[in-house]
Amino acid sequence: MRLFRFCAVFGHALLPSIASASQQQPLLEATSEARSASQWKFNYSSEAPHYFASAYGLLQQWPNTFFPNGHSLVPCEIPPFTKLYHGRRDGDVPPSPEWFAFDIGMSYGIMGSSRDSHMLTYQTTRRVKCIYFDGESATLFGTGQLDSQNLHIWGNTSGPSRPGNGFRGLWEEYARATGLCDWFQEQKLGGPGWGYEGIVRMNAGFEMIWCNFSSPSIRLISHLNITAPLLPKQDEEVIVKAQDDSTLTSYYPLPPSPTRSDRATDPANPPVPPVNNPPWIREPFFHSQAWAWYSSATTHYGSNGDGPGRPETHVKPMSCGFLSYYGPDFLSQALPRAQEEQKSLNLTKDGLWTGPGKSGSRAKAMESLTRRRRYHTLDSITPSDASIMRVNSERVLRDLSSDSPANCSGIDWSTMTNDIVQTYGSSLFRFLNTLERFENVTITNLTSVRDWMIDVRDETHSFLLPFLEYPDDDANDNIWTRDSSLFKTTYSRCRYQFTRLLDPEEGISLGPEESLLQWSVEETTGGICSVLVDVGLAVEGLWEANFNVPIKETSKPEVPTQFKNEVSRWTEGIEQLMAWLGWAGEWVRCEQRCAWDESCFIPMWPMIPFRGGRGGGRGPPRREPGHGGPPGGRPGGRLSVFDELFAFDDPPNNRTFRPPGRGFNPWQPNEDDLWTPKCVKSDYILTGRG
Repeated sequence: MRLFRFCAVFGHALLPSIASASQQQPLLEATSEARSASQWKFNYSSEAPHYFASAYGLLQQWPNTFFPNGHSLVPCEIPPFTKLYHGRRDGDVPPSPEWFAFDIGMSYGIMGSSRDSHMLTYQTTRRVKCIYFDGESATLFGTGQLDSQNLHIWGNTSGPSRPGNGFRGLWEEYARATGLCDWFQEQKLGGPGWGYEGIVRMNAGFEMIWCNFSSPSIRLISHLNITAPLLPKQDEEVIVKAQDDSTLTSYYPLPPSPTRSDRATDPANPPVPPVNNPPWIREPFFHSQAWAWYSSATTHYGSNGDGPGRPETHVKPMSCGFLSYYGPDFLSQALPRAQEEQKSLNLTKDGLWTGPGKSGSRAKAMESLTRRRRYHTLDSITPSDASIMRVNSERVLRDLSSDSPANCSGIDWSTMTNDIVQTYGSSLFRFLNTLERFENVTITNLTSVRDWMIDVRDETHSFLLPFLEYPDDDANDNIWTRDSSLFKTTYSRCRYQFTRLLDPEEGISLGPEESLLQWSVEETTGGICSVLVDVGLAVEGLWEANFNVPIKETSKPEVPTQFKNEVSRWTEGIEQLMAWLGWAGEWVRCEQRCAWDESCFIPMWPMIPFRGGRGGGRGPPRREPGHGGPPGGRPGGRLSVFDELFAFDDPPNNRTFRPPGRGFNPWQPNEDDLWTPKCVKSDYILTGRG
């Protein structure tokens, strides 16, 4: 019943030309007589595009950096013999729970360059089950990145009650890790050697909370002291010793299996040494470790402005168990969000855009609509709704633990949603640029207009190719309009191109999670096809009537009088479609090709230059008087990422952070750096110079 209410209230992408009028009950009561400023009736209050975007972004660094406030979780699996890295600043084996990195660069980036650095390498011995929280769910601070985890454990977004006064370093992180691992055990969802044993999250790269290091599901294959000799002082000589390789064998001996059984708490020493410790300057790999961490994250960018890429492939999402707060059970969040966006984005009660306003900029308004998901949080989720998510997740995890899950059709929804984005993401952007070139066309020059129309028709034909069957020559004049049977047939083929066989009449019955994925896919393709089929048929009609004849040099140019208005309509349709989809990261890239020693940089927590340099982010948080600490750390008076990261309580330097209340975010990236990526070299992470 709640699913029906959700779809009836705000599930539909378009009003009312595609969905039936009986399903168009407004989400909010009317607050004005405002009307849509366009014929394109997109419902920007619909949760469908957000649900879809969360599903396609799973385990991809790029989209989850642009939209860091995760709303979704999904069961996942890690294949046997996957390597996992655990860095330490002591020689102990880890207590439980603790963290793994999937990339050595991330592990060393956090725990390297100390006077007692150790690297433990493990491999999984079997297929391991895990869960994954989307967004930047491994940040230590933020304005919504940790919401979904806190709700899952404590039923609120503020997290655990802190003991004592003030902020206690990593205590909250260990509280989250312990809370999730205890949940597995209490609900009999997993334990050492069975069921769900880890929680995958993302900051600058993907990591995993591992619940029990005594589990037989992992095996320690090496434990190395990787402490490097310090760089010499200026008056010292470097003595290099030759390596003796006479004892090398085919296989190295495995270290003993760890037996440590104590529970992890807040570590006594932060992962990074004190800022002004003189040996720090002499660490030989200090400058390269930050770049190695950042580089490990860029290998998992996934779908981005440069096209398809590699996500985090060590983790396989079980997409039939996808769960999201954008789903139908969570009106406690959807209603206030729609009410707020009705005001901030100029929407009607039906979610229709009314235009930028009298003094507004259309370009800025479109930008805000396109990026609206970036500012979604879970502040309004009630404890009862958090309980619904937890109960649903327990049902899903149990079902997917069985040999034959009852609610898993075998459809790879991650592949399907990514296929849709790869098919339409860059193509829509390219088509919009083609339409905008009309401004440079001489309207009185029929040859010039015809050449431009050839380009437009080529692109619309590629959109319609799998769906359009050209009518007979004697078809009526209205065949190319939205009201024609040709439109309805072509639109239907387009909208249901991925889900036609999921019609219940075909004998397919999906569980609740997959039914919602089907809904989000059909709503998303429905929005895309509504515009592209309309524009494509209009292009065919204009071509047939005006351009499908040879042009004579002596003929008087005859461009139809409604041509400019029609091109404006097409352009507005594509603009509003892209804004409704909200795939903002797909239309952002480094404009220049990066050199071989550069990378296309977007600020990923905590890889954000803080002070000085060109294009650095906002500075670190303002401290109360007496808590500023000495300037410096890095040359030039700048603070590097590692100076700030984990420098929570350093009494000798009097550098104590104030408690991070709601909205406290010392690593808030510069929005210009995010939306205008640039090519940077390896010293950019530490200096802000790139």
